[in-house]
Amino acid sequence: MKLSTKNVATLLVAASLAAAAPGISQLTVSKKRRESRFDRLLQRHDRKGELRAELLSMNAQDFRQAIRTTSLNTLISQSGMGTKRAFRMALVGRLRDELLSRGWTRARIERYVLIRAVRMA
Repeated sequence: MKLSTKNVATLLVAASLAAAAPGISQLTVSKKRRESRFDRLLQRHDRKGELRAELLSMNAQDFRQAIRTTSLNTLISQSGMGTKRAFRMALVGRLRDELLSRGWTRARIERYVLIRAVRMA
């Protein structure tokens, strides 16, 4: 994965908040963007779709082509994950594993999530 460590950590905080507090994953009122704030954050930091494609057992190029024609919910159900919540929980686990592989300890990850979650919520 070619995301910076800071982006991975930020996505982990946002994914953890989305799993715990439903407010961040709710749809916004804006008519332009009928997506949740979490989904927009994920799209911004994972522009090439590498992380989402990896979770859905696809390559990034196929994911980018598929996301143009179908929704993420459809891709999630086709991959066998079931629900968007299951996808987000898998995302949290993948991001934690990525930070661990980059030298972070479990205590450091938990401390970072707790400190940043207060600021983001």
